[in-house]
Amino acid sequence: MDVLGRSQLNYVVQSYIGKRIMIVVPSQSIGQDIDAEVRANHLSLNRQIICRSDTNNQAVVGLPYSYTTGRDWNRHHIPGFVGDNAFGMELMCWSPDCLEDLQEVAAWYVQKYGVHHVLFISLKGEAKIWNYDGSRIAGNHKLGPWQAEHIELYGQTLVDDSKNKDGLYQCTSINRDYRLVRAPHCDRSNLEDFGQLFNHLGADHILFVPVINHKVDGRTMQQYLAFLDVPYDKVYHSFANGENPLYYVLYIRHCRLKVVLDVLQLLVDDCDSKPLLYVTPEGNLYILQQDMSILQGCGVFSRATYIAMFTKLNKEILQIQLDRDFHYNRPNMFTRMGGAMILGQLK
Repeated sequence: MDVLGRSQLNYVVQSYIGKRIMIVVPSQSIGQDIDAEVRANHLSLNRQIICRSDTNNQAVVGLPYSYTTGRDWNRHHIPGFVGDNAFGMELMCWSPDCLEDLQEVAAWYVQKYGVHHVLFISLKGEAKIWNYDGSRIAGNHKLGPWQAEHIELYGQTLVDDSKNKDGLYQCTSINRDYRLVRAPHCDRSNLEDFGQLFNHLGADHILFVPVINHKVDGRTMQQYLAFLDVPYDKVYHSFANGENPLYYVLYIRHCRLKVVLDVLQLLVDDCDSKPLLYVTPEGNLYILQQDMSILQGCGVFSRATYIAMFTKLNKEILQIQLDRDFHYNRPNMFTRMGGAMILGQLK
């Protein structure tokens, strides 16, 4: 590891010490093609497999809801090499109140890539290596206060425990949070009035849907959102013309996007003059038509471009206000299961 790589690692990890607990896990199997592994990752995460079986028919732990759908965590890719072959790892930064969820994430990576060790960094910055037996922690090895060299020590531990025992692991750098990498041009300032949008920008598809008061097949918009199992915020707008519409800001994983758009196409009234807005994971803002096709591009999302878009529609925004009394609670299992059947019957 060179001086620049060490400096970058220290800067990122130190910024989380005292705020987050962290793990470092591999993002691919040693010696495996990165592009193939990224594709496999994408499919596995989008399917949100809760529990599956491996080739030996052994139960494999799944990813928690807080990882697949919640976005109150950070991830940084750590590029490196084993010999001449690229080998990447991930720094996962988690709320200290959710250690069990983080351990589930660690166990998922352990079983997916066939490793037996995870690097853990505590809230106080103490590093240790968790040793795994299957999906369970079987012990740990304390390393002491965090040092950048712990990354290469951990990487080499994975190499020594693999079939490529003669390989030498070298860390080269660490990337910014994955959301900033995916949507690098978004101005993320002054987004507090949009609720959780800040965490989902660059990770998920985001829809701004004006509240729909009529019923479809006897059910309200809120009931359909519960069936869809899509988290959202409520944001009020105050316009100079006296209108005060309420918008639902939906945060949608890629695997749920089609079904959400299909349902909204049935709910949205063509006579309603309020625009339906869409922000891509790359941060681009669009106005949608009733059939959910793109009507107009509005540039890269920011608070300024959002307000400017309404101004062009002769709807000058005076105020944007988050409904802070509303907190999204995930529907219970029976609602989700019943909702899937109901949504399947919609035409």
